[in-house]
Amino acid sequence: MNTTLKDVMADLESLGTAQTRKTYLRHGASEPLYGVKFGDLRPLQKRHRGDQELAELLMDTGNSDAMTLALLIADPTQVKSRQIDAWLKPLQYSLLVGMVADLASRTSCAEAKWKKWSKSSQERNLAAGYTLLASWLVHDAANVPDEIADAALDRIESTIHDAPNQARHAMNQALISVGIYLPAYHDRAMSVAKAIGKVSVDHGETSCKTPDAAAYIERALKHGRRKGT
Repeated sequence: MNTTLKDVMADLESLGTAQTRKTYLRHGASEPLYGVKFGDLRPLQKRHRGDQELAELLMDTGNSDAMTLALLIADPTQVKSRQIDAWLKPLQYSLLVGMVADLASRTSCAEAKWKKWSKSSQERNLAAGYTLLASWLVHDAANVPDEIADAALDRIESTIHDAPNQARHAMNQALISVGIYLPAYHDRAMSVAKAIGKVSVDHGETSCKTPDAAAYIERALKHGRRKGT
């Protein structure tokens, strides 16, 4: 085993707790994992940020904590399109799916991944597509093409209630991000949010909730969460 990888895995194991492990399993994490809190991952993230080689080694371990750290340190300028697909393919844990999507949103292939994933019939890929869009809007809304915002709103309005469980949550989040980060689309996003009404998502044995999009958008804008305010 690579020396740095061995050391990082030892660090992760030492930071894990039984309670956090139980919480992550309840949220859909898969074995093996140590149960490391995000706050405890931050020093490791800072130390290894941008180490793409280590990120790839960590992903290969299949350990949920290691993969979380991998996605925190991966370099969006170095990760390849095929690598993103390979990382996403085996994932079932919604947290990691979302983190792969967020990473993809910061790469040069963001638009290509959106077009591919947002048309998928697979729950994981469809959720990744809309999470990617939500993240892209947060990171770089000015460079999200109008045609993507238009297509997303059309599909959300017409398909959200028939979409797979996790995809419904991701679509709702994308709708919220459109409403907050694209001022020109605020009225249309609000119209879509009111048209679809409550979005029902099964979050299992967790306290997670899917917010009402219209209320969330209005509340966020009121409190200045739009970029540049």
